Amino acid sequence: MKRILICAPLRQDVDVFEAYQEGLDRLEVPEGFSADRFFVVNDCDEVIPHIRDAEYIRAENGEAYEKTHNDHLWTLDLMWKMGGLRNMTIRKMLDGGYDYWLSADTDIVLDPWTLYNLIQADRDIVSEIFWTQAPSGKYWCNAWMEDQSAGMSEEWKKPGLYRVGMTGALTLVKRKVFEAGVSYERIPNIRQALRGEDRHFCVRAACAGFEMWIDTHCPATHLYTRELFEKYKAGRR
Repeated sequence: MKRILICAPLRQDVDVFEAYQEGLDRLEVPEGFSADRFFVVNDCDEVIPHIRDAEYIRAENGEAYEKTHNDHLWTLDLMWKMGGLRNMTIRKMLDGGYDYWLSADTDIVLDPWTLYNLIQADRDIVSEIFWTQAPSGKYWCNAWMEDQSAGMSEEWKKPGLYRVGMTGALTLVKRKVFEAGVSYERIPNIRQALRGEDRHFCVRAACAGFEMWIDTHCPATHLYTRELFEKYKAGRR
């Protein structure tokens, strides 16, 4: 039996987290696999009573994380602290003897066939795509080819499996990637040129010889703002 750890740092509005968990509940787990859930609760104790079917630990970083009605306000320090929280989930995966690590951010609702498709892809690092509308009106996704966010392709709106330069937020990783030393630790001599722990993970992975891929067969729903969450809930009534 192959084992998967589904995990994420957790600092989220309770109602958005409930929608996220409902998505996890609907996941189809392939035959021959089992899946457990693990969260690192980050300065968000009010969500703890709502966690179900999961193990969790508490972590505090002492820095406020703010959102407006249409954007997230990330500081560099918060990004690096987020990398540390993700590394906690990697340690849990390795120490627990899991074969796969599925990181799924807690503002994403997964399609029921997400896990099935990612396992079927049989890549060392593979994400499921989601598209988000930025405050400017432009759409962006969780994969790109190089640098901070260059090289997103309209081709990725067609169902398929595509090699990419960087990815994150909804990613399946095989154990051997972490055993090779890849992590979310900040690359010491890069501070502002690449902003975000996912980018540092991807650079480390590429330097270790691993490819990154994006699957587009079952796009996820990104509840990036309250407005998007309200539209999602209205559509499910």
